[in-house]
Amino acid sequence: MLPFYGRKLSRKTKHFDLKKLKEFEYFFDEIKFRKLIKETRFASLIKNLEIGFGSGENILFQSLKNKDEIFLACDPFISGGEKLKKKIELMGADNIYFTDLDFFKLSNLIKKFFFKRIFILFPDPWPKERHKKRRLINDNFVNTLLEISSNDTQILVGTDHQEYSTQVIKSFSKDQKFKLVLYKTNELFFNGLEICPTKYFIKAQNENKSVNFFLFKKQNC
Repeated sequence: MLPFYGRKLSRKTKHFDLKKLKEFEYFFDEIKFRKLIKETRFASLIKNLEIGFGSGENILFQSLKNKDEIFLACDPFISGGEKLKKKIELMGADNIYFTDLDFFKLSNLIKKFFFKRIFILFPDPWPKERHKKRRLINDNFVNTLLEISSNDTQILVGTDHQEYSTQVIKSFSKDQKFKLVLYKTNELFFNGLEICPTKYFIKAQNENKSVNFFLFKKQNC
């Protein structure tokens, strides 16, 4: 799996705001995560994961709909974390834990867990040919998801990039480890699972781009 590419900090990020984010009770690094998993509430509740939460619209939406479940979220871009922090404070959500660790690093901390739902919405498509190797979703990434998925885990992937859509299907279908159970375009409802219309979904709609959603489940072994 490849490490994160790109900027982690917005040019407008202030040192004071970064310090407050690091101290926020629902923000975690590797040390805080090891303490978090020892807490009874965390250990006992169903867990969900969003990889690349952006501005936090969907992870907050999911957490408020499922208050008796835990939601983990990772995104290396600090500005998104600052926005999510403000939304958590405003809405009083207490079941979201988020980090600026990229999934490459977070995956080493969560291998002991199975997640009920895993959301991967609008990962960077890196459209230039020379940059395609930077894409999040590849064979190694899917193999890592396999380690944190049970046969009941739902993995929802969304992208408005058509060529990336093909790569998503190929990587998840390789060796028949995952099964594509549902495919929809421009739709936010999936077998009882509802997705928040994030800013990237709205942007794609405004630009008349088709948004492809794929719902995968681990194959029974």
